[in-house]
Amino acid sequence: MSFRNIQGMRALAALMVVSCHIFQNLEPTRTPWTKPFSFVGGVGVDIFFVISGFIIYHVMQRSISSMDIVGRGPAIYAFAMKRFIRIYPLYWIVFGASCLIMAWALPMAPRPEPLFPLLTLMDNLPNARVSVAWTLTFEVYFYAMVALSLTLFARRAMVGMAIWFALVGCASVLGWWVPWAKPLDFLFSPLLLEFLLGIAVAKLVDRGFRRFHGALLVSAVIWMAIGTWFQRPSLFAMNEAQLGRLVAVSRSFTGHVICLGIPAAILIYGLVVLELRQRWIMPRVLQYLGNASFSIYLWHVVVFRAVAETFARFGWVGVVNSAALTVLMVAIGLGCGLLSFHALERPLLRVLGQRFLGGGVSSHSLDGDSYARPRVAPVP
Repeated sequence: MSFRNIQGMRALAALMVVSCHIFQNLEPTRTPWTKPFSFVGGVGVDIFFVISGFIIYHVMQRSISSMDIVGRGPAIYAFAMKRFIRIYPLYWIVFGASCLIMAWALPMAPRPEPLFPLLTLMDNLPNARVSVAWTLTFEVYFYAMVALSLTLFARRAMVGMAIWFALVGCASVLGWWVPWAKPLDFLFSPLLLEFLLGIAVAKLVDRGFRRFHGALLVSAVIWMAIGTWFQRPSLFAMNEAQLGRLVAVSRSFTGHVICLGIPAAILIYGLVVLELRQRWIMPRVLQYLGNASFSIYLWHVVVFRAVAETFARFGWVGVVNSAALTVLMVAIGLGCGLLSFHALERPLLRVLGQRFLGGGVSSHSLDGDSYARPRVAPVP
Protein backbone atom coordinates (compact mmCIF):
# COMPACT_ATOMS: atom_id res chain seq x y z
CA MET A 1 0.00 0.00 0.00
CA SER A 2 1.17 3.53 -0.66
CA PHE A 3 0.79 6.68 1.39
CA ARG A 4 -2.23 8.14 -0.35
CA ASN A 5 -1.93 11.45 1.46
CA ILE A 6 1.62 11.78 0.17
CA GLN A 7 0.30 11.24 -3.36
CA GLY A 8 -2.37 13.89 -2.84
CA MET A 9 0.17 16.31 -1.43
CA ARG A 10 2.37 15.81 -4.47
CA ALA A 11 -0.59 16.93 -6.59
CA LEU A 12 -1.15 20.02 -4.45
CA ALA A 13 2.57 20.85 -4.55
CA ALA A 14 2.59 20.59 -8.35
CA LEU A 15 -0.50 22.81 -8.59
CA MET A 16 1.17 25.34 -6.28
CA VAL A 17 4.16 25.52 -8.62
CA VAL A 18 1.82 25.86 -11.61
CA SER A 19 0.10 28.78 -9.86
CA CYS A 20 3.52 30.40 -9.43
CA HIS A 21 4.06 30.42 -13.18
CA ILE A 22 0.61 31.45 -14.37
CA PHE A 23 1.35 35.15 -14.08
CA GLN A 24 4.79 35.23 -15.61
CA ASN A 25 5.79 37.93 -18.06
CA LEU A 26 3.78 36.15 -20.74
CA GLU A 27 1.81 38.67 -22.76
CA PRO A 28 -1.66 37.06 -22.42
CA THR A 29 -1.47 37.00 -18.62
CA ARG A 30 0.72 40.01 -17.93
CA THR A 31 -0.73 41.41 -14.72
CA PRO A 32 2.03 43.20 -12.79
CA TRP A 33 -0.04 43.60 -9.64
CA THR A 34 -0.09 39.82 -9.17
CA LYS A 35 3.69 39.40 -9.21
CA PRO A 36 4.21 39.95 -5.45
CA PHE A 37 1.67 37.20 -4.74
CA SER A 38 2.81 34.64 -7.30
CA PHE A 39 5.52 33.49 -4.89
CA VAL A 40 2.86 31.93 -2.66
CA GLY A 41 2.96 28.78 -4.77
CA GLY A 42 6.72 28.44 -4.43
CA VAL A 43 6.32 26.41 -1.25
CA GLY A 44 5.40 23.53 -3.56
CA VAL A 45 9.11 23.01 -4.22
CA ASP A 46 9.84 22.75 -0.50
CA ILE A 47 7.04 20.20 -0.14
CA PHE A 48 8.48 18.19 -3.01
CA PHE A 49 11.92 18.11 -1.37
CA VAL A 50 10.51 17.02 1.99
CA ILE A 51 8.44 14.30 0.31
CA SER A 52 11.51 13.11 -1.58
CA GLY A 53 13.47 12.79 1.66
CA PHE A 54 10.57 10.92 3.26
CA ILE A 55 10.30 8.46 0.37
CA ILE A 56 14.02 7.93 -0.20
CA TYR A 57 14.51 7.03 3.47
CA HIS A 58 12.14 4.08 2.98
CA VAL A 59 13.66 3.21 -0.39
CA MET A 60 17.12 3.25 1.16
CA GLN A 61 15.99 0.90 3.91
CA ARG A 62 14.56 -1.42 1.27
CA SER A 63 17.85 -1.30 -0.66
CA ILE A 64 19.75 -2.18 2.50
CA SER A 65 17.47 -5.15 3.13
CA SER A 66 17.87 -6.38 -0.43
CA MET A 67 21.68 -6.46 -0.04
CA ASP A 68 21.31 -9.67 1.98
CA ILE A 69 19.45 -11.28 -0.92
CA VAL A 70 21.01 -9.95 -4.15
CA GLY A 71 24.26 -8.43 -2.89
CA ARG A 72 25.50 -4.86 -2.47
CA GLY A 73 26.27 -4.17 -6.14
CA PRO A 74 22.92 -5.25 -7.59
CA ALA A 75 21.02 -3.44 -4.82
CA ILE A 76 22.85 -0.16 -5.48
CA TYR A 77 22.44 -0.61 -9.24
CA ALA A 78 18.68 -1.06 -8.83
CA PHE A 79 18.48 2.05 -6.65
CA ALA A 80 20.46 4.20 -9.10
CA MET A 81 18.80 2.87 -12.25
CA LYS A 82 15.29 3.48 -10.91
CA ARG A 83 16.24 7.06 -10.21
CA PHE A 84 17.75 7.45 -13.67
CA ILE A 85 14.75 5.98 -15.47
CA ARG A 86 12.34 8.02 -13.39
CA ILE A 87 13.90 11.40 -14.19
CA TYR A 88 16.07 11.55 -17.29
CA PRO A 89 14.12 10.08 -20.24
CA LEU A 90 11.05 12.29 -19.75
CA TYR A 91 13.22 15.31 -18.92
CA TRP A 92 15.16 14.87 -22.17
CA ILE A 93 11.92 14.71 -24.16
CA VAL A 94 10.65 17.92 -22.53
CA PHE A 95 14.04 19.56 -23.08
CA GLY A 96 13.97 18.70 -26.79
CA ALA A 97 10.37 19.87 -27.18
CA SER A 98 11.23 23.15 -25.48
CA CYS A 99 14.14 23.72 -27.87
CA LEU A 100 11.74 23.37 -30.81
CA ILE A 101 9.14 25.64 -29.20
CA MET A 102 11.71 28.31 -28.42
CA ALA A 103 13.03 28.20 -32.00
CA TRP A 104 9.45 28.85 -33.18
CA ALA A 105 8.30 31.29 -30.51
CA LEU A 106 11.34 33.49 -29.92
CA PRO A 107 12.59 35.88 -32.63
CA MET A 108 16.12 35.64 -31.28
CA ALA A 109 17.93 32.52 -30.08
CA PRO A 110 18.58 32.38 -26.32
CA ARG A 111 22.07 32.85 -25.02
CA PRO A 112 24.16 29.73 -25.70
CA GLU A 113 24.32 27.45 -22.68
CA PRO A 114 26.55 24.41 -22.08
CA LEU A 115 24.40 21.44 -23.01
CA PHE A 116 26.18 18.69 -21.09
CA PRO A 117 25.47 20.00 -17.55
CA LEU A 118 21.92 20.90 -18.59
CA LEU A 119 21.22 17.44 -19.98
CA THR A 120 22.88 15.62 -17.09
CA LEU A 121 21.46 17.92 -14.37
CA MET A 122 24.90 17.94 -12.78
CA ASP A 123 25.13 21.65 -12.10
CA ASN A 124 22.59 24.17 -10.90
CA LEU A 125 22.90 26.34 -14.02
CA PRO A 126 20.07 28.58 -15.24
CA ASN A 127 17.99 26.49 -17.64
CA ALA A 128 16.10 28.66 -20.11
CA ARG A 129 14.61 25.64 -21.85
CA VAL A 130 13.13 23.85 -18.82
CA SER A 131 13.18 26.45 -16.09
CA VAL A 132 11.83 24.16 -13.36
CA ALA A 133 14.73 21.73 -13.88
CA TRP A 134 16.83 23.59 -11.30
CA THR A 135 15.02 21.56 -8.63
CA LEU A 136 15.93 18.31 -10.38
CA THR A 137 19.62 19.14 -10.00
CA PHE A 138 19.13 19.01 -6.22
CA GLU A 139 17.17 15.76 -6.52
CA VAL A 140 19.92 14.14 -8.60
CA TYR A 141 22.58 15.38 -6.17
CA PHE A 142 20.61 13.91 -3.26
CA TYR A 143 20.19 10.57 -5.01
CA ALA A 144 23.90 10.48 -5.82
CA MET A 145 24.79 10.99 -2.16
CA VAL A 146 22.42 8.21 -1.12
CA ALA A 147 24.00 5.86 -3.68
CA LEU A 148 27.48 6.84 -2.46
CA SER A 149 26.48 6.21 1.15
CA LEU A 150 25.09 2.79 0.22
CA THR A 151 28.34 2.01 -1.59
CA LEU A 152 30.67 3.11 1.20
CA PHE A 153 28.67 2.19 4.30
CA ALA A 154 26.28 -0.53 3.07
CA ARG A 155 23.85 -1.33 5.92
CA ARG A 156 25.04 1.75 7.84
CA ALA A 157 24.30 4.09 4.95
CA MET A 158 22.58 6.56 7.27
CA VAL A 159 26.00 7.26 8.77
CA GLY A 160 27.17 8.52 5.40
CA MET A 161 24.05 10.62 5.02
CA ALA A 162 24.51 12.06 8.52
CA ILE A 163 28.07 13.10 7.65
CA TRP A 164 26.91 14.77 4.44
CA PHE A 165 24.03 16.62 6.09
CA ALA A 166 26.34 17.75 8.91
CA LEU A 167 28.73 19.24 6.35
CA VAL A 168 25.87 20.98 4.55
CA GLY A 169 24.50 22.32 7.84
CA CYS A 170 27.86 23.71 8.96
CA ALA A 171 28.46 25.24 5.53
CA SER A 172 25.00 26.82 5.59
CA VAL A 173 25.75 28.53 8.90
CA LEU A 174 29.12 29.76 7.63
CA GLY A 175 27.42 31.01 4.47
CA TRP A 176 25.61 33.65 6.51
CA TRP A 177 28.91 35.49 6.89
CA VAL A 178 31.03 34.16 4.02
CA PRO A 179 28.94 33.50 0.91
CA TRP A 180 30.08 30.45 -1.04
CA ALA A 181 31.28 30.92 -4.61
CA LYS A 182 30.08 28.67 -7.43
CA PRO A 183 29.85 25.68 -7.48
CA LEU A 184 30.14 25.44 -3.67
CA ASP A 185 26.95 27.46 -3.26
CA PHE A 186 25.15 24.55 -4.93
CA LEU A 187 27.09 21.74 -3.23
CA PHE A 188 26.44 23.27 0.20
CA SER A 189 23.02 24.80 -0.46
CA PRO A 190 20.80 24.96 2.64
CA LEU A 191 17.93 23.68 0.48
CA LEU A 192 19.51 20.24 0.74
CA LEU A 193 18.53 20.21 4.40
CA GLU A 194 14.89 19.89 3.34
CA PHE A 195 15.65 16.31 2.29
CA LEU A 196 16.92 15.78 5.83
CA LEU A 197 13.62 17.12 7.17
CA GLY A 198 11.79 14.50 5.11
CA ILE A 199 14.05 11.76 6.46
CA ALA A 200 13.41 13.00 10.00
CA VAL A 201 9.64 12.79 9.45
CA ALA A 202 9.99 9.23 8.12
CA LYS A 203 12.07 8.13 11.11
CA LEU A 204 9.62 9.69 13.58
CA VAL A 205 6.67 7.93 11.98
CA ASP A 206 8.48 4.59 11.73
CA ARG A 207 9.44 4.77 15.40
CA GLY A 208 5.80 5.17 16.38
CA PHE A 209 5.68 8.90 17.17
CA ARG A 210 2.20 9.77 15.94
CA ARG A 211 0.91 12.43 18.29
CA PHE A 212 -0.16 16.09 18.12
CA HIS A 213 -0.84 15.85 14.40
CA GLY A 214 -3.92 18.10 14.56
CA ALA A 215 -2.18 20.94 16.38
CA LEU A 216 0.91 20.52 14.23
CA LEU A 217 -1.11 20.76 11.01
CA VAL A 218 -2.63 24.05 12.16
CA SER A 219 0.75 25.42 13.22
CA ALA A 220 2.31 24.32 9.90
CA VAL A 221 -0.28 26.26 7.89
CA ILE A 222 0.16 29.39 10.03
CA TRP A 223 3.97 29.09 9.92
CA MET A 224 3.88 28.62 6.14
CA ALA A 225 1.64 31.67 5.66
CA ILE A 226 3.93 33.87 7.75
CA GLY A 227 7.02 32.43 6.06
CA THR A 228 5.57 33.08 2.61
CA TRP A 229 4.89 36.70 3.58
CA PHE A 230 8.54 37.14 4.57
CA GLN A 231 9.65 35.58 1.30
CA ARG A 232 7.64 37.92 -0.93
CA PRO A 233 9.92 39.71 -3.42
CA SER A 234 8.07 43.00 -2.92
CA LEU A 235 8.84 42.93 0.81
CA PHE A 236 12.55 43.12 0.15
CA ALA A 237 12.27 46.32 -1.86
CA MET A 238 9.84 48.01 0.53
CA ASN A 239 11.20 47.17 3.96
CA GLU A 240 14.86 46.23 3.68
CA ALA A 241 15.98 49.28 5.60
CA GLN A 242 13.59 48.51 8.45
CA LEU A 243 14.04 44.76 8.65
CA GLY A 244 17.78 44.72 7.99
CA ARG A 245 19.34 41.40 8.90
CA LEU A 246 16.04 39.51 9.07
CA VAL A 247 15.23 40.29 5.45
CA ALA A 248 18.78 39.49 4.35
CA VAL A 249 18.45 36.08 5.94
CA SER A 250 15.00 35.54 4.43
CA ARG A 251 16.49 36.21 1.01
CA SER A 252 18.88 33.31 1.43
CA PHE A 253 18.09 29.65 1.04
CA THR A 254 18.68 29.32 4.77
CA GLY A 255 15.74 31.60 5.39
CA HIS A 256 13.80 29.65 2.78
CA VAL A 257 14.30 26.45 4.76
CA ILE A 258 13.29 28.14 8.01
CA CYS A 259 10.26 29.92 6.57
CA LEU A 260 8.96 27.19 4.29
CA GLY A 261 10.92 23.94 4.62
CA ILE A 262 10.26 23.31 8.31
CA PRO A 263 6.49 23.93 8.11
CA ALA A 264 6.38 21.76 4.96
CA ALA A 265 7.92 18.91 6.99
CA ILE A 266 5.41 19.43 9.79
CA LEU A 267 2.59 19.41 7.24
CA ILE A 268 3.78 16.12 5.73
CA TYR A 269 4.09 14.59 9.20
CA GLY A 270 0.53 15.58 10.07
CA LEU A 271 -0.91 14.23 6.83
CA VAL A 272 0.93 10.90 7.14
CA VAL A 273 -0.27 10.46 10.73
CA LEU A 274 -3.83 11.31 9.69
CA GLU A 275 -3.68 8.46 7.20
CA LEU A 276 -2.06 6.01 9.59
CA ARG A 277 -4.76 6.76 12.14
CA GLN A 278 -7.34 6.37 9.36
CA ARG A 279 -8.79 9.78 10.13
CA TRP A 280 -8.65 11.39 6.67
CA ILE A 281 -7.49 10.39 3.18
CA MET A 282 -6.86 12.70 0.23
CA PRO A 283 -9.56 12.59 -2.48
CA ARG A 284 -8.97 10.15 -5.34
CA VAL A 285 -8.68 12.96 -7.88
CA LEU A 286 -5.70 14.38 -6.00
CA GLN A 287 -4.14 10.94 -5.72
CA TYR A 288 -4.49 10.58 -9.49
CA LEU A 289 -2.98 14.02 -10.11
CA GLY A 290 -0.20 13.08 -7.70
CA ASN A 291 0.71 10.15 -9.94
CA ALA A 292 0.93 12.56 -12.88
CA SER A 293 2.62 15.37 -10.95
CA PHE A 294 6.08 14.85 -12.44
CA SER A 295 4.74 15.22 -15.99
CA ILE A 296 2.67 18.24 -14.98
CA TYR A 297 5.67 19.78 -13.24
CA LEU A 298 8.03 19.34 -16.21
CA TRP A 299 5.66 20.36 -18.99
CA HIS A 300 3.62 23.27 -17.69
CA VAL A 301 6.07 26.15 -18.22
CA VAL A 302 7.08 24.85 -21.65
CA VAL A 303 3.42 24.55 -22.66
CA PHE A 304 2.59 27.97 -21.23
CA ARG A 305 5.27 29.50 -23.46
CA ALA A 306 3.85 27.81 -26.57
CA VAL A 307 0.23 28.65 -25.72
CA ALA A 308 1.06 32.30 -25.02
CA GLU A 309 2.77 32.62 -28.40
CA THR A 310 -0.21 30.95 -30.08
CA PHE A 311 -2.61 33.41 -28.45
CA ALA A 312 -0.44 36.29 -29.65
CA ARG A 313 -0.34 35.00 -33.24
CA PHE A 314 -4.10 34.53 -33.31
CA GLY A 315 -4.48 38.15 -32.21
CA TRP A 316 -6.36 37.28 -29.04
CA VAL A 317 -4.13 39.28 -26.69
CA GLY A 318 -5.85 42.51 -25.70
CA VAL A 319 -9.04 41.35 -27.40
CA VAL A 320 -10.10 38.28 -25.43
CA ASN A 321 -10.49 38.69 -21.67
CA SER A 322 -7.11 37.99 -20.01
CA ALA A 323 -8.74 35.90 -17.25
CA ALA A 324 -10.29 33.65 -19.91
CA LEU A 325 -6.92 33.30 -21.64
CA THR A 326 -5.31 32.40 -18.32
CA VAL A 327 -7.89 29.71 -17.56
CA LEU A 328 -7.51 28.27 -21.07
CA MET A 329 -3.72 28.30 -20.79
CA VAL A 330 -3.80 26.46 -17.45
CA ALA A 331 -6.29 23.91 -18.79
CA ILE A 332 -4.05 23.21 -21.79
CA GLY A 333 -0.97 22.98 -19.56
CA LEU A 334 -2.59 20.49 -17.20
CA GLY A 335 -4.05 18.55 -20.11
CA CYS A 336 -0.63 18.21 -21.73
CA GLY A 337 0.81 17.04 -18.43
CA LEU A 338 -1.84 14.33 -18.08
CA LEU A 339 -1.39 13.30 -21.70
CA SER A 340 2.35 13.02 -21.12
CA PHE A 341 1.76 10.88 -18.05
CA HIS A 342 -0.32 8.34 -19.96
CA ALA A 343 1.40 8.45 -23.37
CA LEU A 344 5.03 9.00 -22.38
CA GLU A 345 5.86 8.67 -18.70
CA ARG A 346 4.16 5.38 -17.85
CA PRO A 347 5.22 3.59 -21.06
CA LEU A 348 8.81 4.77 -20.56
CA LEU A 349 8.85 3.51 -16.99
CA ARG A 350 7.42 0.17 -18.03
CA VAL A 351 9.63 -0.41 -21.09
CA LEU A 352 12.90 0.88 -19.63
CA GLY A 353 12.23 -0.85 -16.32
CA GLN A 354 11.76 -4.15 -18.11
CA ARG A 355 14.87 -3.54 -20.20
CA PHE A 356 17.29 -2.56 -17.43
CA LEU A 357 15.73 -3.95 -14.25
CA GLY A 358 13.58 -6.85 -15.34
CA GLY A 359 10.45 -5.09 -14.08
CA GLY A 360 8.59 -1.83 -14.54
CA VAL A 361 9.40 1.25 -12.48
CA SER A 362 6.63 2.67 -10.31
CA SER A 363 4.85 5.84 -11.35
CA HIS A 364 3.60 6.35 -7.79
CA SER A 365 6.47 8.60 -6.78
CA LEU A 366 9.05 10.91 -8.25
CA ASP A 367 11.64 8.56 -6.87
CA GLY A 368 10.72 5.51 -8.92
CA ASP A 369 9.65 3.19 -6.10
CA SER A 370 6.29 2.50 -4.63
CA TYR A 371 6.56 3.28 -0.94
CA ALA A 372 4.86 0.97 1.49
CA ARG A 373 3.12 1.99 4.63
CA PRO A 374 2.55 -0.53 7.38
CA ARG A 375 -0.87 -2.07 7.83
CA VAL A 376 -1.98 -0.82 11.21
CA ALA A 377 -5.14 -0.87 13.21
CA PRO A 378 -6.80 2.50 13.84
CA VAL A 379 -5.25 4.33 16.76
CA PRO A 380 -7.81 5.64 19.19
